[in-house]
Amino acid sequence: MRLEMSPDNLLFFCSVAASAAAGFCLFSLYRRLARRCHHHHAAPAGGSEEEEEERRRLTAVASGLPAFMYDRLVRHSGKGASWTECAVCLGVIHVGAMVKLLPACAHIYHVDCIDLWLSSHPTCPLCRCRVDHPGQGQETARQLAQLSPA
Repeated sequence: MRLEMSPDNLLFFCSVAASAAAGFCLFSLYRRLARRCHHHHAAPAGGSEEEEEERRRLTAVASGLPAFMYDRLVRHSGKGASWTECAVCLGVIHVGAMVKLLPACAHIYHVDCIDLWLSSHPTCPLCRCRVDHPGQGQETARQLAQLSPA
């Protein structure tokens, strides 16, 4: 006994099987994302005292970095290109924009971008160098900030 299928029936069977597989994958992805989102929002809003202390410390680090007006004479990592980019917002840093220079690695960012980043991360967004070590390159950053007109 031999089963024969017409090309139309075979095409229909394959499309139904592919649709079922795609539906299963999408449903699995939805469940995984819903579980992750639920787990993320299930954490207490205030967080623990240790997390709150860490947030305060990171905010202090961000506010301790001097802000200055960017010009092309500022020495920083990433020189060589005809333009400078903020790795947080991926926008170009124009001459005259207010920026902050990370002392440990000399990467430069828009003030608002790096303050937001450092409020939840202790590292440079580009090279992951730790920023929160007290005194690490702070004097260099202040000297560079004083070189450019404010």
